[in-house]
Amino acid sequence: MKFKKIFLASFLTGAIFFGGFGCASEGADNSNVTPTKNIAESNNSAPSNESKIPRQDLIVYSSPEKYSYDDFMHDLKIIENNYSSQVQIIKLCDTPDGRGVYDIVLGDINGDNQVLIFGAMHAREYITTQVVMRQLCEAIDVLNGGGGTYRGISDAELLKGVTIHFVPLSNPDGVSISQFGLSGINNDSIRNQVASMGGDYVQWKANARGVDLNRNFDAGWYEFGGSSYPSSERYKGTAPGSEPEAAALISLTQDYHIKRAISYHTCGALIYWYYKQSGEVLAQSQKFANEISSATGYPLDDDYTAVDAAGYKDWAVYKLGIPSITIETGAESGFYDNPVPQRFFNGIWERNKNVVYATAYELKY
Repeated sequence: MKFKKIFLASFLTGAIFFGGFGCASEGADNSNVTPTKNIAESNNSAPSNESKIPRQDLIVYSSPEKYSYDDFMHDLKIIENNYSSQVQIIKLCDTPDGRGVYDIVLGDINGDNQVLIFGAMHAREYITTQVVMRQLCEAIDVLNGGGGTYRGISDAELLKGVTIHFVPLSNPDGVSISQFGLSGINNDSIRNQVASMGGDYVQWKANARGVDLNRNFDAGWYEFGGSSYPSSERYKGTAPGSEPEAAALISLTQDYHIKRAISYHTCGALIYWYYKQSGEVLAQSQKFANEISSATGYPLDDDYTAVDAAGYKDWAVYKLGIPSITIETGAESGFYDNPVPQRFFNGIWERNKNVVYATAYELKY
C-alpha cells in the first residue's frame, strides 16, 4: 500500500490536498500548496525554531467529554500548520463512511528504531484517542525545549534516533457511531446498514461495516468464531485485513519495519503482551512489557486465551516477531465501564505520560 502525505491547510473549508508521493484528490488544485519538508531531511535532535504546543488552541487539552473526529482534525490542522518541519502527516486510508485514518510521524521516517502507538480501534474506547494525541503533543514539546527525564535520561535524548508513528484515531467511523449514533453517519446506505444491525450505539465497537477491527488480523482468525454477521462487535470480517482500517495498520507495520507496537484499549488497568512467541522474540517481548509495566504501574497479563483472538497485538507478535503490547486503560480507579467518562482521563494520563520515553529507553538500552 502506498500512503499519501496530506496537507491540512484547507480542511475546514472542505478541501484536502495531497503531496509527498505525487498523489492528489480528484479535482483538487494543489498548485499553491507549499510541500511540507520531508521528515527524513529533519533532525529531531537539532535545536528548533518552533515553540511549544499552543495548548489553548488544541481541543484535546480542553478535556471534552467526547473528543470527536472533527475535534481531532481541528487539532491535526494546528499541528500541521505549526510543526511541519518536525512532523509528517500521512493519510493511511479512507474509511467506508468517508473519513481518514492518519499517521503522524515524529522522527526520521527512514530510521532504524520505529515505534507504532495507536488508539480507538474499538469505537467506544475513544478516550484512548486523547491519550495518544497528548503523547504526540508532549513529544513535540520535547523537541522544542520541553520535557523532563526518564530513568535519569532527558526525554529529548531518548527521542534521538527513534521514530514514533502516532495513529490516535484508527476507527473514526466507529467512534462517530458510538458518540453520535445514527446521526454520526454520513452515508445514507451505511446508515441504513448500521440501523439494520441494531444494538446499543453507545457501546459500538466495530467500524461502519460492522466489522470488529481487532478481530480482523491473521492470528487465530480462522479459528475465531464470534458473530456470524456484521454487528456492533465480534464480527471478524470476510478475511484477515478485509477492512481498510486494519489493512492500513498492516501495511504501516510492514512497510516501516516497526520494532515496537502499542495498542490502546479500555476498560481495564493491565498490559497484555504474550501470544505464543518464543526464543529471542519472547525475551524481547518480556523486556518491553516489563519496562512499560514499570512506567505505568499496570500489571502484566500473559493469558491470551482470556480475550478474543485475531487482534493486532497477536498478529504483530506471532506473524512478524514484533514485541507488541495492548495497554488496557480506564479502570485505574476501579471503574469498569465503556465509554470511559472524561473525569477519569487525568488518572489515565498520569499512568501513560511516560510510555513514549519508556519505549524509546527499552529500544535503545
